[in-house]
Amino acid sequence: MRLGRFERRIIAAIALVAAVTLGGALWFGQTAVTEAYEVGVNDRVLHQLEGSLDVYRDYFRAVRDHADRTADSVAFDRRGDAALSADGAALARFLDDTLDRYDNVARVVVESASGEVLASAERPDRLDTERSRLLTLQRPAADGARFLITVTTPIAPFREFERADELTTVYARLHGGASYVTGFYLAVYIAFLLSVIVVALAVGIVISRRVTRRVAVLAEATERVGRGDLGVQVPLDGQDEVAELTRAFNAMVRDIRESRDRIEYLQRIGAWQEFARRLAHEIKNPLTPIQLSAERIKRKFSRHLEEEQEASLAELTAVIVRQTNDLRRIVDEFSKFARMPEPERRDEDLGELVRGAVLLQQSGQPDVRISADVTRAALPARLDAGMIGQALTNLIKNAGEATETLREKGAPEGYVPAVHVSCTHDGPAENGEPWATVRIEDNGIGLPEDRARLFEPYVTTRDKGTGLGLPIVKKIIEEHGGTLTLEDAPPFEGCSHHGAAAVIRLPLTRGEPEAAEPAPARKEREREAHE
Repeated sequence: MRLGRFERRIIAAIALVAAVTLGGALWFGQTAVTEAYEVGVNDRVLHQLEGSLDVYRDYFRAVRDHADRTADSVAFDRRGDAALSADGAALARFLDDTLDRYDNVARVVVESASGEVLASAERPDRLDTERSRLLTLQRPAADGARFLITVTTPIAPFREFERADELTTVYARLHGGASYVTGFYLAVYIAFLLSVIVVALAVGIVISRRVTRRVAVLAEATERVGRGDLGVQVPLDGQDEVAELTRAFNAMVRDIRESRDRIEYLQRIGAWQEFARRLAHEIKNPLTPIQLSAERIKRKFSRHLEEEQEASLAELTAVIVRQTNDLRRIVDEFSKFARMPEPERRDEDLGELVRGAVLLQQSGQPDVRISADVTRAALPARLDAGMIGQALTNLIKNAGEATETLREKGAPEGYVPAVHVSCTHDGPAENGEPWATVRIEDNGIGLPEDRARLFEPYVTTRDKGTGLGLPIVKKIIEEHGGTLTLEDAPPFEGCSHHGAAAVIRLPLTRGEPEAAEPAPARKEREREAHE
């Protein structure tokens, strides 16, 4: 990894500061660790701990002596010998009396020479091993019998002795390894300091290379854009000036890519328009002679034929005329597509255009529940009101027809065909210009898997469609600097399936609409465009 001069200067400064800090820290650390260790771990404390263990041992010896004396007193009591010679009741009374006289005796058992239990007595509350420590002592009795005497003593001193013994053992190990521990902690301290220095150097390298790396990435991305690769996007990293430059670069590339895609689409549509013009010209000319010839044949020969033949001739000529009319309708669609004018933009309120298109389709599709949610704020835009109105009308009309298609193919019980249109202000985009979004959602048949092809001319999912509606709408939107996409619409209330959603995004102007076309004239022009 090659370092630049700026990077080398940063690393040298960090290394110099780290070396001075390391020297002072080593001297201070060694002195501090040694003195701190010797304050806590020394011979005097170790002797005190070992002396406390001796005190516990003396106490335990006294406890054992007291237990032996108690056992002897019980075993060598003359009343015990008399009770052994008497019946079992007398022996039981002796044992109960013994437990009453000695509060440190928990159980007394008398066994014969053969091991048979002759009598026993105990105090359950004295047999709690959580609070007492039990010691069973055996003493001889008359006639070969023996006493098994269980003596209790508080268990707390034994546990304290165990803890003191563990503490003394650990402290002795610490005292014995004083030099090792001091050296170990000093080594850890040195290792920590060295690691801090290494990390500081690494951070210096990373920080210094971060700027140069991000600039290098931008330079590489610029070179790729120069070679025609407009799919490049530089990842954003940080909130500094380089990040702002990166954000501006990404926005520029995105605008160039969208402009190129728009131009390419418009060029393709232009080629299709030329094809449609030629096709309409070549097909339209023979249609009228074909229709007239069929009607002439019917008039000329029908009177010379029998009734059955005349009916057959009428049916055949009707098929020719009907198919000719269908071809003429298709040719008219081609002609409209080929003669699409350039937009004549004026200051308009997009919200008013949306409301007008919704109102028009509410009258034209009474069987479909069409609702609208349009912001009350003004949405000023430079638009061709007739073309945008035509686009909105076509999309709402297509949405209503999608619900009819679902009903024809078998809609669920209680299905209510519905279309919802919304228009919202999106605020400024990344380039600072305001945008508006129009969503036209339906609960109809939904979108096919190859939905992207629906924007290509002559691609349609309807039996009688020409496949020109969506391309015309997209061309209108693209020529106004906007975008049109198709998405899955969320299920409507009462429906479980996803419908379709057409999403239009159009740029707005910053001012209020000026010289907007009067609403009656605009609606009349929209009606004529729809017809």
